[in-house]
Amino acid sequence: MTADSRIQTSPARSAPSPNRVAAVVMIGSFMSVLDGTIINVAIPALQRHFTAPDGASPAYSTVSWTVTGYALAVAAIIPLTDWGLKRIGARWMYISSIALFTLASVLCALSPSLPFLIIMRVAQGLCGGCIMPVGTTLVARAAGPNNLGRMMSLMGIPMLIAPVMGPILGGWLVEVASWHWVFLINLPFGLAAAGLGLLLLPRDDDRGTVRLDVPGVVLMSPGLALTLWGVSNAGGGAAVTAPVVWVPLVLGLAMVTAFVWRSLQAEHPLLDLTILRLRGYRNAVLLAVFFQAGFTADLLLLPAYFQQVRGLGAMAAGFFIAPTGLGALVTMPIASSLVDRLPAGRVVPFGMIAMFVSVLALTQVDADTSLWWLGIVLTVQGLGIGGTMMPVSTAALQTVDRREVGNATTLFNIGQQVFGAVGIAIVSVLLAVFLAGTDSGAAAVGGELSGSALSAGLEQAAGAFGRAFWMPTISMALALMMAFRLPMRRDRGVIPAA
Repeated sequence: MTADSRIQTSPARSAPSPNRVAAVVMIGSFMSVLDGTIINVAIPALQRHFTAPDGASPAYSTVSWTVTGYALAVAAIIPLTDWGLKRIGARWMYISSIALFTLASVLCALSPSLPFLIIMRVAQGLCGGCIMPVGTTLVARAAGPNNLGRMMSLMGIPMLIAPVMGPILGGWLVEVASWHWVFLINLPFGLAAAGLGLLLLPRDDDRGTVRLDVPGVVLMSPGLALTLWGVSNAGGGAAVTAPVVWVPLVLGLAMVTAFVWRSLQAEHPLLDLTILRLRGYRNAVLLAVFFQAGFTADLLLLPAYFQQVRGLGAMAAGFFIAPTGLGALVTMPIASSLVDRLPAGRVVPFGMIAMFVSVLALTQVDADTSLWWLGIVLTVQGLGIGGTMMPVSTAALQTVDRREVGNATTLFNIGQQVFGAVGIAIVSVLLAVFLAGTDSGAAAVGGELSGSALSAGLEQAAGAFGRAFWMPTISMALALMMAFRLPMRRDRGVIPAA
């Protein structure tokens, strides 16, 4: 079967209610995104809880595998989601992922040991990695190309709110209750999403026997996980020349490269990469990965700047970053509605300009920058996020046929996952280098100075943060360039011949 023959108009069917499908998906998406950020503040509490009988606490690096193991599991399972959609069907794959994720959350809370907790976090990641791409596929299929933007804007709401709420809610739960509730909070969301899914999600009629590309799985899933592991180790402070960085990175990239070569030769590959020949889809993916690299780097720098340079607590820093979410909630429904009626190339550039200008402004921060001014900058940034994030996803899916949505969503999510980790790693290394290049900036943020020496050190540290903000600025500049290459017409793409 050629690529051209697969891109055809799908047969008519009775359409499910897009609003009902979106409501179910929003609950599950909120739960999975919240779980990815809420545990970070609970690591010290986990260290205290799993102290050995002799009084020795587990190392921070060991406990942090509750975060790393989750992220690697997500990366490993995403390539399999398109096969699962075709074999199991979107409805049952989504409901089972939610149910197993919820069960793993409860088992995390009941963990008798740290190794058991890490294993359950890996199980959570295997389920959580399916929730977002499968949920996006459900919404895209229910909405159709002419209503996709509005429905995708609803999908964007949990993606905006959950990352801001995660650290705040996690810190509050650890303080007033215990770390167990960081996981038990998923129980009501999981039960609601699974129960409503059984009632409201459309039944699948296009699933069947699909052969699993086992060599593709063996190459892609561990290859992607190894790549992200190496990148994450670099971002965690390990030297680029350290074996813990370059060994998994080289192995992972070699396996991913072999997967790409094999996929272009195989008759039934795990992921159909020929979809990248669609110009509109390819440009949307490139925009998304540049945006994601800059966005994750920006989200890493902002709370660190507020806490380490400006001396704010974690909760206060979260409230100062909140304007980004508020701004996005204003523009996301507007931009998503416009992208249903206008070509993406006439909508997305406005959001990208706001995003680029706001991150560029952050390169000028110092130790005394007005918090009111920063609030305005972050509000503009939120307007840019809302005008870019979900409209770009919509633009990517508008170019493909309904039967290619699962494959398109999987590739889109892989790109975001990889480049999000790359953005964090690059900006972490740059910030460490810039702080080390100051006389007293590193000592100031480490709490080793006081008095006038502290003031001078914080000013140097602020300069290091400002230079580090050039990384997301450059990434956003590349995304802005791709925004002007998005389709200027609303024609459905056809994959060209090789």
